[in-house]
Amino acid sequence: MQNKRHICFYTGKRGGFNHLVPLLELISQDPDCRYSLIATDMHLSPAFGETINEVSRWAENVYTVETLMDRDSKVSRAKSIGIGIMGIADLLERLAPDLVLAVGDRGEVLALVICAVELNIPVVHLFGGDVSQGGVDEVVRHAITKMANLHLTSNNDSANRIIKMGEEEWRVHNVGSPVLDLIKQKRYTPPEVIRDRFKLNLDAPILVLLQHSVTWQVEQAEFQIRQTMEAIDSLGYQTVAIYPCSDPGCQDIIKVLQEYTSKDYFQLHKNVDFPDFWGLLNVARAFVGNSSAGLMEAPSFHLPFINIGIRQEGRLRADNVIDVDHDQAQISAALQQALFDAEFRAKVQKCASPYGDGRAAARILAILKQVRLDDKLIRKKMTY
Repeated sequence: MQNKRHICFYTGKRGGFNHLVPLLELISQDPDCRYSLIATDMHLSPAFGETINEVSRWAENVYTVETLMDRDSKVSRAKSIGIGIMGIADLLERLAPDLVLAVGDRGEVLALVICAVELNIPVVHLFGGDVSQGGVDEVVRHAITKMANLHLTSNNDSANRIIKMGEEEWRVHNVGSPVLDLIKQKRYTPPEVIRDRFKLNLDAPILVLLQHSVTWQVEQAEFQIRQTMEAIDSLGYQTVAIYPCSDPGCQDIIKVLQEYTSKDYFQLHKNVDFPDFWGLLNVARAFVGNSSAGLMEAPSFHLPFINIGIRQEGRLRADNVIDVDHDQAQISAALQQALFDAEFRAKVQKCASPYGDGRAAARILAILKQVRLDDKLIRKKMTY
């Protein structure tokens, strides 16, 4: 056991965990590696579906750190990072992994990376170099990049951005998105099960709604989701809505969504396990909101994505995307196009995700196994 390379994975939200699943499965079968997994933040919150249960179904050696505060204010989010640092530091010291792998751009991920850097544990960062306007996630992502020792990107554009940030080229690897591995393997719930589980009519239009707050526009969160819901309500098509992430402003979104739960066409879920989520995308006629899944995963299902607002601005996308503002009229027009425009839907049927080929996990594991754990890895150098 001592000779096995120990990789510590970290997850704070449902949308990041599914990227880890194909990696965990490969490492479990590898005689040269072992893993531990730290789950925190949203995963431990009953208010967001207590998704630690989903994590525990897919992973072993799971450790938890409580960080999430009960309020969704900006100051609560800032304090939760500090709470996370306190708990994660002790746990990382005890686990003593050879590497830690962090996904994405959120505050709880920054807490992990700060701890790892201080403990001289090399940081492997997945999805650096991306751009978006989701709010503080944008600057947090790039801060993590400058602290990370290895960079695993989902596309060439992101890899080039990291090199332009002064990172040494040998540290940067374009591997693709691991979730596409699972989708390529059709690891999602089949249509007939989705039909029965969510009580849907597969012969009629189905919408999936996932809209997060933008942390640069927290005060506008209620207005923004009302514009979306008024457009959806005007059509009355079957809609499966999912709670947003635990960012400031999320409670305003949840409050508005709950106003529609008495409508026959509308259902609201705190969480949907990722095989069911992809199963819904597989049967839906359109995906609505501002989730990165509309750009990364929806193209694999040839599903139109109505991308609302600035959250995904600048991010790589396929031909399935219709960009609109937080405006009821624009959203309504986009819904009509996504549902009924034959030319647009024919174009979407030919699109593919620009985030890889469905073989990311094997590439990542090879990198994790082969990288030398020495001073060269730890000692960061600027290239300019």
